[in-house]
Amino acid sequence: MTIIIWAISLLVLGLVIQGAIDRSKTSRKMDLLIDEIRMLRKEIKDNKHIIDKRA
Repeated sequence: MTIIIWAISLLVLGLVIQGAIDRSKTSRKMDLLIDEIRMLRKEIKDNKHIIDKRA
């Protein structure tokens, strides 16, 4: 009986943590940041003449 209550408590705790992460929208913000970095890298790669070679 104790093991069943412990397992249910662990499941509920996991759901609460997952819900908090989803509500903070951190993963969505991280995806947007990664996309922005990819676009910047592509832009830098395409426009190499902008970069100063002395740096």
